[in-house]
Amino acid sequence: MKAPFSGHLARLPLALMDFPKVLLFFLYLSIPVTVSAESALWQDWEFTGFGTLGYAQSDKYSDLILKRNITQRSQEVEDKGWLVDSRLGLQLRKEWGPNWDLVGQAVAQEKTRNTLENSIEMAFVRYQVGNNWSFRLGRMALDIFQLSDHRNVGYSYHWVRPPTEFYSWILFSHSDGFKASYELANMDGLLRLEAYTGSTEASVNIGYGQGGSSYNGAEADLELGAGITWEKNNFSLRANLTRFSITENTAALDELKAYVSDPTIQTYWPEAAQITEDYSLKDAQFIYASLGFSWLPGAWVLQGEMSDIDSDSFGIYDGQRAYFQLGHRFGSLLPHITYSRSWDGRDYPYDPAPATPAEVPAGTLESLEVTLIDSLSSGIVNQYTISLGVRWDFASQKVLKVQCDRTTIYDNSLGIFPTPEPAPRNWQEDVRTWCSTTFDWIF
Repeated sequence: MKAPFSGHLARLPLALMDFPKVLLFFLYLSIPVTVSAESALWQDWEFTGFGTLGYAQSDKYSDLILKRNITQRSQEVEDKGWLVDSRLGLQLRKEWGPNWDLVGQAVAQEKTRNTLENSIEMAFVRYQVGNNWSFRLGRMALDIFQLSDHRNVGYSYHWVRPPTEFYSWILFSHSDGFKASYELANMDGLLRLEAYTGSTEASVNIGYGQGGSSYNGAEADLELGAGITWEKNNFSLRANLTRFSITENTAALDELKAYVSDPTIQTYWPEAAQITEDYSLKDAQFIYASLGFSWLPGAWVLQGEMSDIDSDSFGIYDGQRAYFQLGHRFGSLLPHITYSRSWDGRDYPYDPAPATPAEVPAGTLESLEVTLIDSLSSGIVNQYTISLGVRWDFASQKVLKVQCDRTTIYDNSLGIFPTPEPAPRNWQEDVRTWCSTTFDWIF
């Protein structure tokens, strides 16, 4: 009897709303009959874009691979360091009468199960009511943290890539749904309140394997989220609170549940079924809370974020994350330093598996236990990074960046950087350093 493969996440074949059809239907209903020929839908589109060409030392170590985030294919970025941060984005915007506009954005980048559909990061219609209210329907950037709508736009921030501990585990980048916003601006600043709901999906490659069940899908409902932003002069403060729900179990977990239901396992290790149930993602809920700030006093740059994940499933990422960046501009150069940290001290809390009895194939229960313990390592991000970098604005709308990171990775923290080592991986605390460079531009 062979223990099944158990990745941290697997493909969830849930059908989300067909957002292009919903969007087109909404547009059809909303077209004002008084729109003049000059503002017809096929005229006066605003076209912009952004790009990044980079290189990272992704293959520097034989036992660990540098990745920008868990949606990238591990073996692809290991072999091709230029794929880690390189991307090209195109955006279209169309004002449609006095109150309507349309926004679309597509980004080409290294990604697991890359398709044209999942390369579309934005495709929404917005309706503005006076100076305060606005409503969006369609695909929007996942608006739950500071870099929500420009995480892919390297030109817009000073790092080579957003802080690993805070952003790299976030597999979702957009949501299909609805958002309402209320803005109040006066001499004291701007206050924005937001509420949103929808659904989202992504594919990830948390481990080292390639293809098949190593490429895992996840889908979730954003049951309800709310955000508040306050801006005054060169200071901004933002907070978000979002409730997610995983709607289906993963294929790997279904396989594992079927395996532990085998009469042999039930007879000699019945607790394995309960352990598997604790890993279950079906109907699991988690709350994501974040708080971020940005302060730009003169030539100084100070910004940071903190977040917390509260989940009712043992199989979901957990813990707290935070980062703080300090920089100072000297003409066209901006050197900076960042400290980022992720806390997740979870241990495998279950009693050891009993020894495999003589009448069962040797190592059956031990192999199953290795699978269960190793799966937890794929969901733990317990590490910190100190980053030193410099940004050079050498020309209009063009920058060069260089950054070096020193990361301390604690025991069994393999939730971001994969290792080619087979299970049991038994990662022990160690330090890794990587350097990266990018050329970023907008047009």
